Order: sequence, then structure tokens, then C-alpha cells
Amino acid sequence: MQSSLSQVKLKTHNFAYSNPCNLSSRTQLKHVVFERHDRETLSPQAKNLFNSRTIFESDSEQEWLLENVHSTMISIKINDDSYEINSNYVLSDSQRFILVLHGFDKTESWTTWTKTIQPLSQRCSYSVIFVDLPGFGRSSGRDLNQASWKRNGPEIIIAILSSFHIENPVNILATCVDPILGGSATTVRTINRYPAWFRDRNLIFTNSVIGDFGESKVGDFEKNLTQFNIHIIVHWFPDEDHTHHCVAYKRWNKLRQSGFRHVQLIDFDPVKQTAQLVCPEVRVLDIGRCSFKHKAIVYQLSEEYIQQIINTLSAGNGS
Repeated sequence: MQSSLSQVKLKTHNFAYSNPCNLSSRTQLKHVVFERHDRETLSPQAKNLFNSRTIFESDSEQEWLLENVHSTMISIKINDDSYEINSNYVLSDSQRFILVLHGFDKTESWTTWTKTIQPLSQRCSYSVIFVDLPGFGRSSGRDLNQASWKRNGPEIIIAILSSFHIENPVNILATCVDPILGGSATTVRTINRYPAWFRDRNLIFTNSVIGDFGESKVGDFEKNLTQFNIHIIVHWFPDEDHTHHCVAYKRWNKLRQSGFRHVQLIDFDPVKQTAQLVCPEVRVLDIGRCSFKHKAIVYQLSEEYIQQIINTLSAGNGS
């Protein structure tokens, strides 16, 4: 989805806030505003995906998704940089929110974690937000590695959250396949700028690869986790090369070995774990980018793994 972003003018000036418990709190960057444009009906892309028998074999699951999921576009302006973020969401009566972020492989979009929507909502009353990050799916962005995306990533995340008028800290479920720009990497940098958004929450990172923690100095990240009682659970496939050479894996491993209680690493069993498997591709017009413009990719998740995600999120203080 291409747009003349430099010409974006928001009708209203809703400022993103840095602390969900203080809606008048301002972001570190001076001018971060948003406007949410809810669709009257589910987007054609989401509707076509949910109607796929390849992915959703159960009539009850299909009917529930079609009835409860809503589509929106969130316009965000950060100083001179503008973004339009495609989002799908389901709201519950509780104030328990989870933001789900995809990785930065060319196949990734909001669709990857869709098998978790109904379980998260029905089993533990989460309001669930799925987004296409800039450069993916139907969100704006000319390519996958915009310079402004990394720079403004934390502000984009809290503008998305602010657009739902959230008044409590949130949980995160994120993937990271790019060491700089994935969902997990962006969350880490958001923690360093706006930790109050995640106070007393459990965050789940899948196979997290992070090359830049976005700190003023090394150790600030761990201090924020401790001060705000944030717990990160990293699900990963053990890989000796990554542990020795990847910045994030080395740091995660060091924290595990030191007994740092705010980061927990859970090794995937490559034989039993299905978290990295995907369902057969589904043709959905205009849902993605480039060679995947008409292809939807959905993670194939075992019931055991979905329940593990739910148990981990629910174990967080105040969740």
C-alpha cells in the first residue's frame, strides 16, 4: 500500500502517551500524534483469510473470527515522518491487552499469529491487536528497511497502543528474524524508552534475534526490566553459532547463566515444537508485498504451544 506520506494531515491531534496510567504523559519525541480510522466492516483481506478452510477448519472458529475481529488503519505522524498502520483487533470487556508483532522476513505480516486470536480472547479475555509493521502487508512504507522505522519504532508502537485508549500496561507476543527491525527488537527498544507500558507484564519473544538494544549505555535494559518488574520469556532454538556470534543471543545467554530473573530462555525442542512451522499458503488478494502480495502466511501452532503462551502471559503480575 503506497501513499503520499509527507502530505498526511491528521484531522485530530491525539498525542501518544508514554505511560498508560497517565494519559497526559508525553513521549520523548516532541510531536507524536495519531488518528484511528475504523472500518465499518472487516477488511476484504481478513474476511478472505478467515474463510479459508485450509487454515480454519472449524466452523465455530471461522464464525467467531468473522463476527468478532475488526479492521482499522492507524495514521501516525512523528515529527516529519508519517506512517499508516494496518491493524486487525478484537476487544474484550477487560482492560487486558496484548499486542502481537510479526518478524521482518518478507513472508511476515499480521496474519502469522492469527491462530492465537480466538484462544487469547476466549480463554483469558484478552483484547488482541495485530498489526502490519511499516513496509509489510498493507501498511505504508516503500521497503522493509526504512531508516525512519528503526529510529521511530518505539513511538510507532506506543502510538498504536495509545490509539486504543489503553489505560493499563500491555503484554507483547513478538517474533524477530531480523536483528534490527523485527517485532522483538522493536519491543526491546520500546522498553528502553517507555518501560511504563510494560510494568508488571510478561512479554514473549520467539527466536529473538536483536543486534541493537537501543540503550544509552549497556545495562540500561536490564535496569528497566528490574525497576518496572518486566519479565521477558524468550523461546528459541539453541544454535551454537548464534550463541557465540549473535549480539542478542550472547546477551540472552549471559543473562541466563547469571541467573537474572527478569529474562527466561526456553529452548524449543526441534522434534516436538511446531512454533516455526507454517500452514499451507493461502491466496488472499493484496494482503502482502512483492512476491507475497497475494499470499497469506499463518504459523501452524500446536495446542500445547498455544496453551504455553497463554499460561506464560497469565503468570505476569497484574495480568
